[in-house]
Amino acid sequence: MRASALITFVALCCCQLTAQEISPYLFGQNHWLGQGDEGNRPGYLALLWPRVKASGVRLIRIGGNGYERRMPDSLRLSKMIDSIKSIGAEPLLQVPRQFSADEAYGLVRSVNVPAREHVHYWSIGNEPILARDTLQQIYTYILRIAPAMKKADPSIKILVFDECDFYPDAYRALCGGRLDVTGKDANGNWIINGFTFHRYPNGAEYERSDVVFGGIQNIYKSARQLSDLIQSADKKHGRRGDASLMWGLTEVNVTYANPNREVSGTGNPSFLGGQFIAEAYGIGMKFGAFTVCPWCISETDHVSTDFGYLGLPSEFFPRSSYYHTQMMALNFKGHYLPVSTNNKYVKAIGSQDRDRICVMILNEAQTGVLDFDLVLNARGKTARPLVVKTDTGIDEVISGRIPNQTTILFVLDGKGKKVKEYTYGVAQNLRERPPEVRTFQ
Repeated sequence: MRASALITFVALCCCQLTAQEISPYLFGQNHWLGQGDEGNRPGYLALLWPRVKASGVRLIRIGGNGYERRMPDSLRLSKMIDSIKSIGAEPLLQVPRQFSADEAYGLVRSVNVPAREHVHYWSIGNEPILARDTLQQIYTYILRIAPAMKKADPSIKILVFDECDFYPDAYRALCGGRLDVTGKDANGNWIINGFTFHRYPNGAEYERSDVVFGGIQNIYKSARQLSDLIQSADKKHGRRGDASLMWGLTEVNVTYANPNREVSGTGNPSFLGGQFIAEAYGIGMKFGAFTVCPWCISETDHVSTDFGYLGLPSEFFPRSSYYHTQMMALNFKGHYLPVSTNNKYVKAIGSQDRDRICVMILNEAQTGVLDFDLVLNARGKTARPLVVKTDTGIDEVISGRIPNQTTILFVLDGKGKKVKEYTYGVAQNLRERPPEVRTFQ
């Protein structure tokens, strides 16, 4: 092996040994809204599974306020689980926090024994603090329900507590603190296996800068804090390997109020909304999230709740959030690869495995066109106005031009040569067009 090739090989191996592994279930979604899920509201999920499968998501949460208030009956729940598994995804099933120990035990047994519909990932409750539960009440219902679920099937993984925001004091108390639920129960099972939260950082009134900067930075800060908490709790209880605590972002979108819904606007269905979702996935990759699940697949009967990554009937055109999910879910594998830029309006997300490097560049500026160099070696230099830099140990520079409100994804081979190049911008979004894809080699 030539010296230069050996150096590159060693650099790749070192990166893979030290970088954060990307969860196979990172790219998720929420099972909402199906016909009959909430009264007479029209739901179209039965028609949408082929498109959901094509988006590449690997985990779908059956949870949220609707299922908390009205748990599906056994026949309906069975069909929901089968639909999710039929597209190659795994369900994450929520148990209502009002359940007794016997009800929780019975639900897990009915789903997992016999194991035809086995569900490995479960959660308990939805946004209890928003519903005015006290922290003591949350602690009490977790200790009532979780051991009963593990008694029914010790192999399952349980996540808590799906709050509407990351409240540091509450999570600190439950995650290794004064109301610790991260130890073992009386039967020797880990009580819970991880923590989740939701985040819709904007309301009815906000600026574009709140999407580009403030909201996503808030999620970044929360993810970092939760990651630190679970590492401390793991150390406290000696949780290692498969027993290590997980974390997830099980509901996320730009806003809970959904104003300014136009493609060129700042609401959940906007082009910028899709770039925001991509950044949320990137945060999940950086901090080792088990899953990131935007809200939701489709909910189209009210403007105020039209958050879905698929659009209005009858066409159900995929939105920016769909195509950003799809580009990442079908290509990002292996380990998180840090990527930096020299422009605050241009974000970048990367991944790397043995034979693939992916770099997504998101230009969130509203004006201008930028010439850039993607530099794959930390020592590399360029005079281009926009510098996108990472360190793969490969002496390659890829040049290009990116318009405003545009995302470019490079899929490279292990030597840094282009395999595919995706371009998706507000121009394609306005015409209901998918990303443009160029194939090389």
